[in-house]
Amino acid sequence: MPDVSEFSWHRTIEDVDFEGVPVPGLRGEFYRRPAGTGTESVGVYSYAGDEVFLAWGFVGEAHCRYAALRLADGTWDTRRGCPRIRVLLDDGVVTGLALRTRDGERVLRRELQASLRA
Repeated sequence: MPDVSEFSWHRTIEDVDFEGVPVPGLRGEFYRRPAGTGTESVGVYSYAGDEVFLAWGFVGEAHCRYAALRLADGTWDTRRGCPRIRVLLDDGVVTGLALRTRDGERVLRRELQASLRA
């Protein structure tokens, strides 16, 4: 996994759009550093305040080179390629994320605001 302290902050996105759906509470912190003739990039994603996955590679690549998903025990499942994540919806409202890890699917639910509950 990349050491984010070796990168420079690039930008932050709140309510990151994932699978074409803005996900309330999913925050992306993006960092970059020069690497030879290219630029390495790492995204650190937090959901409801907890770091839940990272994705990294080079700026301009179509897909992530590597990803790491946080397991329920706090350790990381690192793999080649993009993280495998699904947005969970209930009647069009985002209710959480499902992370596909080596241990199976880890579901992260968000507390809905009272005004969104039926």
